[in-house]
Amino acid sequence: MFFCTIIGLVCLLTLACEESSPLYGSWADNLGNTISFFPDGTFNVKITSSGVSMVYEGNYSVLMNSLTFTCTSETLTVVTEWDIRGNMLYIDWPVESAVSHLTLYKISN
Repeated sequence: MFFCTIIGLVCLLTLACEESSPLYGSWADNLGNTISFFPDGTFNVKITSSGVSMVYEGNYSVLMNSLTFTCTSETLTVVTEWDIRGNMLYIDWPVESAVSHLTLYKISN
């Protein structure tokens, strides 16, 4: 019985100390582009190109430095690499027939 109690306490402490993803929170740049990642695996993105803003939302998944966005508002799946250096997120997003290279700054957790 004592052994089971110790195992239970260790499991609780491990879960309580679990570090959240560095992606969680909101990111933005000076051009009006924003990305917000939520702990439940959802996101919303606003991309501005040629004065037109597009909003996307859905689910995301991470596998090492690969990030997959599955948009629920459109039939769009975006697979890209990501990198965080300091408070800056580097990510690519498709815009029209090109790719927009975004450098976003962390604005909130």
